[in-house]
Amino acid sequence: MPDHSKELVRFLRKSVLSGGLQKAVFSSPKLPAEPVRRIEVRPVEIRDAKRFQFSSQTETQQTHRNLDANEAIAAFDSLCQGDYRNVRIVMNSGISEARMSKKGVWFLKTTATSATTPDNKADTAAPEPESHNRVRNYLIPEGVPCPFLIHTGIMSRDGSVRASHSRKFRQINRFLEFINDIVDALPADRPLRIVDFGCGKSYLTFATHYLFSTILKRECQIIGLDRRTDVIDTCRKIVTSLSLQNLEFHVGDISGFLSDAPVDLMISLHACDTATDDAIAQAIQWNCSAILAVPCCQHELNDMLAETALSPITSYGITKDRFAAIATDTMRASLLTACGYQTQVMEFIDMEHTPKNLLIRAIRRKSGGASAKAAASKALTDVLKLRSQLGVECLSLERRLNELSLLTWSASPESPVAADSQSASDRDAKEAAP
Repeated sequence: MPDHSKELVRFLRKSVLSGGLQKAVFSSPKLPAEPVRRIEVRPVEIRDAKRFQFSSQTETQQTHRNLDANEAIAAFDSLCQGDYRNVRIVMNSGISEARMSKKGVWFLKTTATSATTPDNKADTAAPEPESHNRVRNYLIPEGVPCPFLIHTGIMSRDGSVRASHSRKFRQINRFLEFINDIVDALPADRPLRIVDFGCGKSYLTFATHYLFSTILKRECQIIGLDRRTDVIDTCRKIVTSLSLQNLEFHVGDISGFLSDAPVDLMISLHACDTATDDAIAQAIQWNCSAILAVPCCQHELNDMLAETALSPITSYGITKDRFAAIATDTMRASLLTACGYQTQVMEFIDMEHTPKNLLIRAIRRKSGGASAKAAASKALTDVLKLRSQLGVECLSLERRLNELSLLTWSASPESPVAADSQSASDRDAKEAAP
């Protein structure tokens, strides 16, 4: 059998030195216990110098290293020693797939492209590196007219982004990158169904529709929901004006929305305070394949914390507010893990754009094996310990999940964790009783 490990190393070295590398992805760790599940490498530009950004993804976070060419080659040499079974290399001249057999033998296959790669990038010249100075290759590129961006005033008719909307343009593209990264976790054998809770003016709802219908060519139905009649009316007018298919908007509350078909992806961006909890709980109940939530205005825990708790953090309004927001989102992420999701808390956009910049991304685990159940049990235990340290009762999401009996499998009924969670749920139910 041919073993192309040396060829793979030489190929990666050449791609770095020639400047033809667009992206390299190492996935499927050989060891189940390997914490880093995926490493993605892209060329970037930092202070006018070319670097290669190695993004390492664990189940809970992403870390980045920016290496020069020699450092990148050394890192590739190490990665090709067999820690990962799959390697995908996107060049300006083609795509190479390397796979390791169960016996440790590498197989390398290269497919040449003449016009564009599956990533919709031109191959007629070496790609420009992504720049940390904000020169980037976006899924919706600047200079190419995009109907919904023109209609909402973000773009002019020639495709240029209006200066007053540049931040919104970057936010939209960053959000689409998060969705594009989890497309493989969504069902591929049927049309998709996506719900955006608290859609507001729906810039991101229209962007999601554009991503799936125009860029990815995936059949899907998208529903935007918001309490405000005026913004929903405006969104409906845009749908009619642009003749958009399979996109609809409704006025209503999250808790009162019923879906007549399985929901695959739930989006909730800047739903205020406990509305985020309602959205996450509903998505878990639907057994959504993926959840993307950007929380906002986390007042619930802030109101519960006594000034004497964790002093001096709680002695100052701004530090108390920020701690409450971080603690709330941490518990939300852990509760998603407890319900069988692989969860990450990520930076949505730079702090210079908005202080509400955390995104909770959760992907439903495909199997509930021993390791998944152990992770779920630990996550629930962590939440209960944190609440105990803070001296607070169940927050809205935990209370809602207990009401729906969605946390019961995470710990045995006899365990202290399950007993504490259930007793808190019982106390809340009694207090709410007339």
